[in-house]
Amino acid sequence: MESTRIIPFCVPLTPGESSGVGVVGTITLRGQSAIVWFGWGAVERREEEDCDNNIRSDNSTVAVGTGRPPMGSLSLSMPPSTRKGPSRMPTPTSQLVGGSSDEDMMLGQQMSARLAKRIGWPIFVSCSFSDFGQNGVSPALAAGFDNDTMPAAMAEKEVTRILTLEKDKLVVST
Repeated sequence: MESTRIIPFCVPLTPGESSGVGVVGTITLRGQSAIVWFGWGAVERREEEDCDNNIRSDNSTVAVGTGRPPMGSLSLSMPPSTRKGPSRMPTPTSQLVGGSSDEDMMLGQQMSARLAKRIGWPIFVSCSFSDFGQNGVSPALAAGFDNDTMPAAMAEKEVTRILTLEKDKLVVST
C-alpha cells in the first residue's frame, strides 16, 4: 500500500533576513507522483534541530514558511515517453483547473512540464502568485525583483532538489 507524504517548503525572497515574505508551499508525494502547491507566505528563521531534514540550511538556522496560499490554477504534466535516445517532443501538459490569472496558469504549466521531464514522474502544480494579500503590492516587486518569474524559478529549484532526494530514496529502498 502506497503512503502519502506531505513535505512543506519555503524560499525566502531575501536570503539572510530573519523574517519576511517568500514563496511557501507543499509537495505531496504518493508513489511516483507529486502535487506541488505554492504561493506567497510568511517566512521565518528557526534553529535547525527544530525542523525537517528536507529543509535547506545555511549555518545552524533554516527558513520555515507559514500560512496557506489560496489554491490557484492546477496543471498536470506527464513525463515524456521513453524511447531510444532523448525525447525532442514537448512534455504533455494539461490545464485541469483554470484560474483568474493567466500568469499563474502559465507559470504552473511551465513548472509542471520541466519537473515532469527532470524527475520522470507525473507532476501536478498549483500556483497562486496573483493573490498579493496586504497593500496589493507583489512581494516580488517589494523585494526588488522585476516580476514573479525569479521567485518562481527559486521555488522550482528547491522543489527539484526535494523531489530528487525523494526519488533517490525510492530507488535505494527498492
